[in-house]
Amino acid sequence: MAHATGSEPRTGGLRRPRPWAPHLSGVAAVLLDEEGRVTQWGGAAAWLFARPPERAVGRHLAELLPGARAETVLRAVADAVGGTPGSDLLQVESGDGRAREIAFTWEPLHRPGPWGAVLVTAAATAQARETAGPGAERLALLHELSTRAGATLDPLRVAEDAVSVAVPRFADSAGLYVAEGLLRDETYPDHADGSLALRRLALRLTPRELQVTGWPTAFPSGEIVRYYARHPAHRCMATGRPVVYTVEELDPAEAGRIAGVLGGARPGLLDETTFLAVPLTARGMVLGFLSFIRGPGRPRFAGDDIKLAEDVAGRVAVCLDNARLYSRERRTARALQQNLAPQSFHVPPGLEVAHRYLPVSAMTVGGDWYDVISLSDTRVALVVGDAMGHGAVAAGAMTQLRASVRTLAGFDLPPDEVLRRLDLMAGDLDAIQCATCLYAVIDLPARTCALSRAGHPPPILVHPDGTATVLDLPAGLALGVGDPEHSLVFETTHVTVPAGATLALYTDGLVESREQDIDTGIATLRDHLRSPGPTLDATCAAVIDALPVQYDDVALLLARVAR
Repeated sequence: MAHATGSEPRTGGLRRPRPWAPHLSGVAAVLLDEEGRVTQWGGAAAWLFARPPERAVGRHLAELLPGARAETVLRAVADAVGGTPGSDLLQVESGDGRAREIAFTWEPLHRPGPWGAVLVTAAATAQARETAGPGAERLALLHELSTRAGATLDPLRVAEDAVSVAVPRFADSAGLYVAEGLLRDETYPDHADGSLALRRLALRLTPRELQVTGWPTAFPSGEIVRYYARHPAHRCMATGRPVVYTVEELDPAEAGRIAGVLGGARPGLLDETTFLAVPLTARGMVLGFLSFIRGPGRPRFAGDDIKLAEDVAGRVAVCLDNARLYSRERRTARALQQNLAPQSFHVPPGLEVAHRYLPVSAMTVGGDWYDVISLSDTRVALVVGDAMGHGAVAAGAMTQLRASVRTLAGFDLPPDEVLRRLDLMAGDLDAIQCATCLYAVIDLPARTCALSRAGHPPPILVHPDGTATVLDLPAGLALGVGDPEHSLVFETTHVTVPAGATLALYTDGLVESREQDIDTGIATLRDHLRSPGPTLDATCAAVIDALPVQYDDVALLLARVAR
């Protein structure tokens, strides 16, 4: 990989491999039709099996794997076509005559077509990689890093995985440092002396270093370290290029600290040690650096070592930046929900309400919402809705819808007119692509309720005797999907709400899952509501506790008319 020139940080990016060069993933993916013939054979397969696509596409896979047990391949393909995945470890003779131990997985495609019906993945085992030389080991290291660090959005986990993969295979110790405040989405602190403050997210040591008293406590994870302008790590971040250095280039105080931790009993020990600092660059921004150390008995960092370190740093930087961006979006979404979602309601005398909201996970927020709007001393509007998606966009759409409904409720319009105008407004709100909503107005003296819905699940009315009825309301279209010029698609339905009756409004996450369809879920909810708890809030809690496995956000609003 060519080094960047000048002082601009290198934006990174993987090199385009030469035809049939070792593939960076180390894993080949092959597509087969229902007969087991190859329909797709990419560069990774061409390298792993030493056979170009023109000599593979259209042929049966069993023909392309000499040395492997043909009956095993035929059985595995037939099972996968029938819907049963599998895995095998086979000895395969490649097109170049070399025999390798290959780990295969066979997976059926859920939507087979002319492109293929079976996905086959293949990778050389560790034993095969060892006999294949340093190039294959390099690919194995990168593949392990991608598999581990790429599977999480936790920056600390990314850092730990990065140094764990590197030590001891690549270096005797490794550390990962990011600019202090970066993961909180803050800017680089401006220090008058030009130094940089970085936080050590992870440090991995070899057993030799772990045996040295004081090393883990002298260099703890989470420590904020100030790097002066002349430090090699500072230079690597400023130029966007890797820097190899020795102890002579360190500040005497830092060199003395390291020597002191190592005991200082072996003169010249640090003279045999080399350091490598590689910038962590993603999307044009330098996030920090990776530090590698090799002690006595290992070669100095040079040539292919530096290229590998750059590849590792590039992948780690992207994973860290993804985690940073995800954390920022999650914080934004949570702030929107916590600051703009209702904290308490003004409920007129004669009505009791209870409510719950459950995000699908602690890491994700969505667009489910509800509201209770007092229209007068005797009339109250109940609203529940669901903006499509998760994250900041969905939370932003939710808050816009809630604000719009509150504005429309102030005009004291019938429910169908509220939804019609809300539908027109949704067309002007960029964040709203699709949303459902149910709007109801309870008149307490008249014991009546007027309701209208826009593609939302129907409410359930629980009578004082425990009879629970799913109200049959015209479904209407979801907000934002109808024709603005012909949006007269909403209707108002009037029902009687006797004293002691409870009206249940909810979102689809409460009644729909992978294990049950929405009709079954509504019937189950209706059954739970037939057995109320000692209080309305207890009923609300019992319904939530009885939830099956949750796959979506859940909102539940219960309103009971006093006897």
